[in-house]
Amino acid sequence: MPNHATRVYGGITEMLSTEENPTPIVRLNHVVPHKRAKIYAKLEWYNPFGSVKDRVAENLLRDADEKGLLSEGQQLVEPTSGNTGMGLAMLANAKGYTLTTPLSNKIPAEKRVMLRMFGTNVEELDDDL
Repeated sequence: MPNHATRVYGGITEMLSTEENPTPIVRLNHVVPHKRAKIYAKLEWYNPFGSVKDRVAENLLRDADEKGLLSEGQQLVEPTSGNTGMGLAMLANAKGYTLTTPLSNKIPAEKRVMLRMFGTNVEELDDDL
């Protein structure tokens, strides 16, 4: 069971925002020129992988699981190197799924390395079309 007060978690999936562990919101007091306006910012970098797309990735996997589309050792494919792909890579790894990402060889090497670090099978495609 995660301890949200001390921010100690037993695994990466416990960090995902929930009703019990919401993404923090902060009021911006000095950046708004209108004295009567109340402006708030949602601190998405508190998500496990630093992006709102972590929620998208979690919802994709949860929905597929609830529909019975996922099974142990399931092979997933996601052609992206963006934040959704990064979130899927990390969550798939944490949940025991194999992820393959077909990517252009023009994608920065750093993104390809990160995806591989998260256990993704990166298929580099020639993009000289």
